[in-house]
Amino acid sequence: MKKPVLLILLAMAGSASIRAQSAGPSTLNAAGGSTVVSGNEFEWSVGEMALVSTFSSSSIVVTQGVLQPFDGTTKVAENTTLRQQLKVFPNPATSVVNVEYTSATHGTISCRLLDLTGKVINNTTIDIKPGTNNGQIDVSPLACATYMLEVSLNSGSSTSDRTTYKIQKLK
Repeated sequence: MKKPVLLILLAMAGSASIRAQSAGPSTLNAAGGSTVVSGNEFEWSVGEMALVSTFSSSSIVVTQGVLQPFDGTTKVAENTTLRQQLKVFPNPATSVVNVEYTSATHGTISCRLLDLTGKVINNTTIDIKPGTNNGQIDVSPLACATYMLEVSLNSGSSTSDRTTYKIQKLK
């Protein structure tokens, strides 16, 4: 299995026009952030896996386990309105994850809890009314692991807004 990967990397290293992330970022940094120091942007991450291996040549660096550099200007649009009005806590969780949403209108919130392979573990729907709305997702029977919580807001005539959280399940 290592030979085909090595052959692909060597073939890519021979081409000067191929870059590791020329199409855009490929790392979802769900538990970290970025900051600008002296004009340089630095990204940091919490809870990622330890560095396993790095392959490099003069034109490409492939590293498993850490954020890859990206020198482009592509920005991912983030729905800040949903993120500002939505609270997901506690994280890490042991028995339940609380979902709290403050709304001015009626609608529903759909919560899908997925494992890291993309398998849906839990589907929860919360009916929302004007004011503060609360819901809970039971994680007590789940194994200690990392899960993704996909939250979708459907409110009347507006289009569905969606955001994702990385949830750590402990004992």
